[in-house]
Amino acid sequence: MERKCPHCGADLPENAAFCPHCAKDIHPRKQAKTATPLLKKLLVGLLILAVAAAIGGAVWYCNRPYAPQEFDALGEVYYESGDKTYQLLVAWPNDRCAPAPDIYQQGSPDEQYRWPSRWYVNDAATGADAWAEFEPLVEQVTVEVVPDENAADPLTAGEPSHQEDYSPDAAMVCSLDFTGNSGESQIVWTVQMKNGDVIRVRQNIHVTAIITHEYHWEDTPMDTVEDLQALLDQTARDLAPSDLVYIYLPPVTYEGDLTLSRSYEFYGCTDQGADRTTLKGSITMDGSASFYWINYFYDMDFVGDGTNTGIIAPTKVWAIGCSFTGYKTGFQSQGEAWINVTECTFMENEVGLHFNATGQSASDSRYHDNQFINNGTAVLMENVPTDITLDFAGTVFSGNDTDVDNQCDHPIDLSNAVFDPEG
Repeated sequence: MERKCPHCGADLPENAAFCPHCAKDIHPRKQAKTATPLLKKLLVGLLILAVAAAIGGAVWYCNRPYAPQEFDALGEVYYESGDKTYQLLVAWPNDRCAPAPDIYQQGSPDEQYRWPSRWYVNDAATGADAWAEFEPLVEQVTVEVVPDENAADPLTAGEPSHQEDYSPDAAMVCSLDFTGNSGESQIVWTVQMKNGDVIRVRQNIHVTAIITHEYHWEDTPMDTVEDLQALLDQTARDLAPSDLVYIYLPPVTYEGDLTLSRSYEFYGCTDQGADRTTLKGSITMDGSASFYWINYFYDMDFVGDGTNTGIIAPTKVWAIGCSFTGYKTGFQSQGEAWINVTECTFMENEVGLHFNATGQSASDSRYHDNQFINNGTAVLMENVPTDITLDFAGTVFSGNDTDVDNQCDHPIDLSNAVFDPEG
């Protein structure tokens, strides 16, 4: 096969490596490739690996299992869920946004007491009640007690629950039972969230034994209303407001009014054959004074002149086994006071029992075994703190013009009361 030079066209000898005529190389040449430096290859590879790792990490993060968290603090915890922050705290009802990490109580060593620990859930931004929207996130709420190992008596906690009628603004309430010997305990509100988070809010309960003072009519002058008022003024001046003061009254009739400037427990005379302790006048209470305990009146008779009030209560008062006769108003609450009557008799008053107070605290729902006889209005309910239902089991209404005037539509249970309109 003839070969020709690709440059000049001349015939080429067999196996010629160049053209004898133009002297040019007749071997075809390959185009040389541009070399890629090793460092550049390495960088490109690392970049690809980094991008792949970032994508993989993002996919894992978005699909990772949730790691539950624990929160534990004294008084309050702030908890985030979605775009909302909640304040979880133990507090007093008059200031739901201020934590109450330490509670101080006093009690007699041989007396049992109950105090409600209130747990709140607030919108952290506004302070508004947020329990309704927070509750679906909650698995359960429990309360446990870390006891004082050196205390003679334990402090115990009941089951927490939402109590709409007693403290409607609190998420939950837990009743604590203790004596004056219960010492220093801590209660722990534990919230188990549905996502696995655990929230603990702690509250210290400091209980100290109170000092008790007793005054007996056989040993202390109190035969006249002036004597008794002098004793009340002395104890208010000399004793701590947290001390308990028991006054055992003589079988006399006091003529005039009394003013209280601290808490007392009055015990009327119940000796067989003796006259009952009677007050012809009114008892008022200094609204600026410190009333540390519920004021109790046992087995006393109060007699009015048709124009006055038997007991005017701007603080907590409980009358047991007493009678109120001939008053314009037998027993009236004011301010934020809660009042109770059990086994009492209200007779021939213009108004027997008058509730006219606002607030967020109730002492007890029992109004058992009373008698309302021949009053204009037996029970007038103008304003009543909380929504707790008042229970009048065993109470008799007889001959009153109006048995119950419930102006504020407060919950009241009359199912076990007795009505005798004819008297």
